[in-house]
Amino acid sequence: MTEKNIAILMATYNGALYLREQIDSILSQTYGKWHLYVHDDGSTDSTLMILEEYASAYDDRITILKYPKTGNSCNNFMSLLKRVKANYYMFTDQDDVWHVDKIELSYKSMISAEAKYPSKPIVVHSDLQVVNKDLKLLHSSFLKYNGIEQNKIKKYEDYIQNVVTGNTMLINEYAKDVSLTQSYAHATMHDAWITLRTIAEGGIRIFIDKPLVDYRQHDSNVLGAQIKNKISIQYRLTHSLEMLKLNFAHFLMMRDAGGKKMTIIKYVKRKLKRN
Repeated sequence: MTEKNIAILMATYNGALYLREQIDSILSQTYGKWHLYVHDDGSTDSTLMILEEYASAYDDRITILKYPKTGNSCNNFMSLLKRVKANYYMFTDQDDVWHVDKIELSYKSMISAEAKYPSKPIVVHSDLQVVNKDLKLLHSSFLKYNGIEQNKIKKYEDYIQNVVTGNTMLINEYAKDVSLTQSYAHATMHDAWITLRTIAEGGIRIFIDKPLVDYRQHDSNVLGAQIKNKISIQYRLTHSLEMLKLNFAHFLMMRDAGGKKMTIIKYVKRKLKRN
């Protein structure tokens, strides 16, 4: 198997507390043909100092891209995807820990999928295990923790819940292309947008039924693991306006990503059926 280059894209913002552990876990990977590209979105802590320290020590491995702030995590990741050229692309948060074989297993799954589906957009992703800020295990499966059943997700309309977590993704050039050929102004997060565009364009999603990331939960998470009681009747009643806004934002993203594949009536019916 000929090794191909993988670009790992890291979007940072005030992530100094856990950043070293994340970068060290990438440096420890069993698959070696990768390069880490980072864009910091205006951190006021020591994030940039840490990044520059690593970039200096590993100048053949790590590049800091400097350009104006993008304003949020989604735009930060998508801006990196626009600027970087590689055979494949991965995305990393600033506060998790990758299992040592994460890249290797993801890459092998991608090569196998491309052999079966040549010239198709492909997203490879895996499960995660949920840990606390000190990396103590909270749950062995992020997907089971959130009630996501992979085998029930078969067509575009089933993606009313994001089932692909960005820090587990590996995408090919075709998936990148379809993700950037249409405006992502209504994208809520990069992982959801890339997945939706891939499926909408007839692409393939490959799931590795194994946790390859320690997904750290702490007070500063942009999007943490969903707490079970947040789907209770009481939560829905007390947070109805917030949930309505989130659902409408997700609908707009699905509409933009898939065109006529999703209407508001179809979306509401799917949500009611799921709930």
